[in-house]
Amino acid sequence: MLQAGSRQAASNAIGVAPRWQSPGFGTKLLLLLLSAIFCVALFVALDATYCVLFRKSAFPTLHELVGCKIADPTRVYALRPDCSSIRAWGHQRYFLSVNSEGFRDKVVREVPPIDPKPRILMLGDSFTESMGSWDTSFVGRIAARFPQYEILNGGVDGYSPSTYLNTARLALTSGLDFDEVIVFIDISDVQDEAALYYDLGAMGTVAMAQSQSHYTSRYSKVRFFIGKHLVLTNYVCEFVERSLVRFGWYHLNPGYDGNVFDRERSAWTYRQVSDGEPYEMGYAPLGVEGGIAKEKRKMDLLWQELARRNIPLSVVVYPWPAQVVHDTVDSRQVRIWRDWCSGRCKRFITAFPEFFAAKGQCPTWERGCWYLKDYIFGDIHFSAGGNSIIADLISQSLEATPPMKR
Repeated sequence: MLQAGSRQAASNAIGVAPRWQSPGFGTKLLLLLLSAIFCVALFVALDATYCVLFRKSAFPTLHELVGCKIADPTRVYALRPDCSSIRAWGHQRYFLSVNSEGFRDKVVREVPPIDPKPRILMLGDSFTESMGSWDTSFVGRIAARFPQYEILNGGVDGYSPSTYLNTARLALTSGLDFDEVIVFIDISDVQDEAALYYDLGAMGTVAMAQSQSHYTSRYSKVRFFIGKHLVLTNYVCEFVERSLVRFGWYHLNPGYDGNVFDRERSAWTYRQVSDGEPYEMGYAPLGVEGGIAKEKRKMDLLWQELARRNIPLSVVVYPWPAQVVHDTVDSRQVRIWRDWCSGRCKRFITAFPEFFAAKGQCPTWERGCWYLKDYIFGDIHFSAGGNSIIADLISQSLEATPPMKR
């Protein structure tokens, strides 16, 4: 006992420290949390610095969005003839060429008034113009598959039956000869006719509504800020979002226009929407039924203009992601245009069955694989996969019933 006490006293005398005590679980958890917060803050700060120094953003600039688009007296806007530019859509940057008629084309070229080959004019909105390269668009694919025909792409982002009609009228007035018109009726055309475009007089000139109400929420503001100012953080967010969609979580808000799978512009086919709010949150002043009636009236005028010249008209309908999730193959959109085409159309083509079939082929553990394959992620437009589906359908119809030179 004496010796032990002497050792302890000696240890204390020479300053030997007592044994270190390990921090408790709560302290460790707090340190881990603080370390994670510090790392995230550091990553975000470096990301913001990178974006500022190299002018990086997940969203395109205004110049990249506009491209060759110009003001137009009868259609609000159009594509500038004989123009080329680098166009942007989301992360994509692609080359846009416009021919002498103001139609998107493979290259800038002069379009002769008359061509010895059967000529097909395709009319539509951004799906037809295509928010990607010419070669992956369904119009570009059809043109490459049928060199014996001349395919003209009259589609422009934001167009609807009022502007389809005016585009065809301008082409006819200019002396351009064509042998068939194929109109790609979009889901959003109902809202465009009901709430966005209105007629100026009896000549068909249209103007755009000034009163508009665009979607916004606290989450969308944060998500938009990340996409615009934190491009690396945006990639991380997209990785998480892509994984959730792959497993069947159908909620995707890229920071604008709301949930890709349930936007007001597309929801009229499967649920109640507002007839009292302005574009784009509602369908005022005409309402959904008024928008549908106006669509049909404009298409009636187009059919009459073409019938007088013995030019056949065809109609194609296709789904947005929302229809594939919430609607049926025999959607109201399909029924409306199938009935309208009776006695009027050379062809009526619905792509709804093919997109629903693609959804049905996804395994149960990867229910959202159809969206990742056929649509641009974070968007409602077709990817190369979706464009291929449309191109194959149109090609089958052209092979079964070839266009004829008038």
